[in-house]
Parts: sequence; C-alpha cells; structure tokens
Amino acid sequence: MNYKNIISKNAFATLAVAVTLTACGSDDDIINNDGVAETTSAFIFSGTNSEGTANYIATVASLDEGESSIVGNGVETFTGTEWFTYKDKYLFRLQYNQGNNGGTSAYFLNSQGQIQQTDYTFDIQRFTTYGIYGDYVITAAAAASSTLDAQGNAAYGIAVTYLDAEKGITRNREMINAENFLGTGEYVTLSGMVEANGKLYSAVIPLGLSAYGAAADGGKYIKEGNDDLLAVADNGARTLNTTQYPDSCFVVVYDNENMENPTIIRTDKMSYACGRMRSQFYQCIWPAANGDIYVFSPNWTRQQTDARLRSEYKSMVMRIKAGAKEFDESYGAVDIETLAGMPLFRCWNMSEDYFLCQFYGNGMNTMGTSANVLGIYQGSTKEFKKIQGLPSTDVITAFSKRPYTDANGLTYIAVQTNDGNKPAVYSIDPKTATAKKGVEIECGTISYAGKLIATK
Repeated sequence: MNYKNIISKNAFATLAVAVTLTACGSDDDIINNDGVAETTSAFIFSGTNSEGTANYIATVASLDEGESSIVGNGVETFTGTEWFTYKDKYLFRLQYNQGNNGGTSAYFLNSQGQIQQTDYTFDIQRFTTYGIYGDYVITAAAAASSTLDAQGNAAYGIAVTYLDAEKGITRNREMINAENFLGTGEYVTLSGMVEANGKLYSAVIPLGLSAYGAAADGGKYIKEGNDDLLAVADNGARTLNTTQYPDSCFVVVYDNENMENPTIIRTDKMSYACGRMRSQFYQCIWPAANGDIYVFSPNWTRQQTDARLRSEYKSMVMRIKAGAKEFDESYGAVDIETLAGMPLFRCWNMSEDYFLCQFYGNGMNTMGTSANVLGIYQGSTKEFKKIQGLPSTDVITAFSKRPYTDANGLTYIAVQTNDGNKPAVYSIDPKTATAKKGVEIECGTISYAGKLIATK
C-alpha cells in the first residue's frame, strides 16, 4: 500500500472515488511553514495503468472548487464494485465476485487527518443489492438453499449479510425463504434497504419460477397458458427466469434488522421497483425527511419480448405514507417517464423530499448504458425539473454510482465526459435544480464523492 499522511485543517475530509486511470499532473498540496499539508487534493479512484488496476483513497480540501491530480495521493486499495460512506464515519468498498464470496474493507479518517483502513475486513456472501440500517450495512442476494424437494430441486432463499463497521463483525443471517414469498409460487430477491419510521423497508423483486417452484403442487403456480414459456432442462426440471406478474410492485416492511414477520405491501399500478444491470439490483425505494417512502419503478420488464411477461406501464412513482401499511391511493401513480420524456434507470434521495433521478437518454437497455440524463423529482408536489448547469448530455459518458448529500442540502455527484475535459464533481441544489461545477480531477472517471468525519 502507498500511504501518505494527509492532514485536514478541520479534521475532516471530503472523499471521492475515480476509475480508469489516465495521464495526470502533479498534486496541489498547500504546505505551511512546518512542511505539513494543511489541505490536499485527494480522492478515491480506481483504474488501470501499465501494471494493472490501481485504486486509491485520498482527501481533497473542497468538492466545490479547485483542481487535483491522482499522482502521489492517498492510500492504494483493491478494486471495488460499490463505494459509499456510512454515517460520514466509514468509507465502504464492496466487491462483487460473481458467484463467490468477496472481501470487503472499510476506511476511516483518524484524528491526524490520515485515511486508514480498519484493522479488520469483511468476508461477505455474493450480493446483488445493499443498504444501511441502524448499525449495519446489509447485503443480500438470492441463492439456492439446502432445502430440496423429492426430485432434488433446491429451494431458493435470500442470503443476507450484516457488516458492523464499529465492531468489525460480519454476520450471516439464516437464509430467508424466497420461495412463494408473495403467495404467487415465485421466488424473490430484495432491492435496497431503507430505515424509516423505526422500520426496515425493501422492494421485493419477483424473479420467476425456480425448478422447485415450478414443480410445487403439480405445477399449480404456472399460470394458465404459460407452460410454453418455461425452459426445460435435460432432467426434466422446468424454470422461468422472469416474473409472471409484471404489472405488480411489492414492498416488504420489517420491524427491525432481524427481518422477521414481514408485512407485504402491494400495488397493481406499476411494475416492480428497482433499476437493473446484469445481476445487480439498484435501489429505487427511498425515504423523504418526513418518513414518507417513495417507490420508483423504472419497469425493467419492458425488456421482455413476450407480452405475457412484459408490463406496459411506464416508469412510475408511488408513495407510502409514514407508518402506513399500504400504498397511498390519494397520491396515485405518477408517470415520471412522461414528465421527463425518457425512462428511468435509477434514483436516490436528496434533502427533504427531493430525489435525484437518472434516466436513459437513448432508450432502456440491459447494461445501463446511455443513462446520461439527470433530473429532480419532488415527492410532495409531484414536480419534475431538468437540471441546469451540467455538461451537455451528448458528451456525458458516466456519473458516479452513488451521490452524496451534505448537511448544506447540496447533493454532489461526479460527471465524466468525452469532450476532453477532466472528470469533475458537481454540486446540485435540489430546490433550484441547478448544478455547479466543482473540483476537477485529472484522471479517468470519478466513482464517488463524499465526506468523512475523523473518528479515531
């Protein structure tokens, strides 16, 4: 590892993640008379060089202005699929390793203003989604369980892992039974975890019929007329890899992180609530500051070619009032796709009841490419605004995977373009829907920008 002491004047530092290493200039440290760096351009980045992939975490004095370079900065790390901060105290690196378990690490800012890796790492199960609840970062994914039917078909479950950043403990929950979770015979997974109103909320994503589900009770869960849609294996096992209920959206509510005794909330006014790219399920259920839950459905089922498996709903938004156990019928289903003029890819909460939405500027696809447009939706007013001040969409090639909202009410997100300009972090004011260019990083893409407060 390449460690460099990085001192912050106020004992905190803003952070960023970047990917795709390119030629970079010198760094811009400001040195006081004692030879100590009072501020430094620093960020987290992940990329490639002549020796392979290199990843670094470092600090920068401000996200709102200045320039920086990756040369000589920060702490070298392993690659990461997801980067995000936990309560401004830890920076998490989650690594997806296909079907295998993956090593995950966390970083903090010590009292001397130095970025350090924690003494412990986390060994997590395969994950396709994650979220934060209480003291935990929680990861989840659908996985075959040890339960078999008479034909030897494995029942599917949801594998859940808890990461405790303070204690450095990894704990795997007993697998949640995913078969017939919704009473439809299909197996499911979860997308995102939300803490609000003293409860844990998650979107439930139906995945179709496993061999176990298709065989249950003589095939009773295969909808009439859908037999021809199932794939048949050499051993006669039948499966369907997408839901037969594309026009429904489900949310599960648990009392706490133990995820027991679920309450299921359902609507037939939109499709399921998540963004998707390959095996990853991107969270599209978020709380407003008042505890209301907003559920966004991009309607990924439109990728299906058979009309029996495809919902004709557009990208929609619905609300669950704080503490309620049903969707808010008075709010209805808002057609955000028509408001924006394009389908939704994914979204995040900002301050108050504003939500940052990422859209497909050139049509929905399974890889998440061409999702180069950002807009803001206000939940209480149902108002949508395009963001002014970002680069032209015809030159935007990527955003950071997760934005960061500071106590000042501004949301920060990194933008990469193909017009020769350096990747930069932009601040977005949700109330005015205006973006302002901040720190520029001489590198490739920036994957995350956020803030850490010194903890030790």
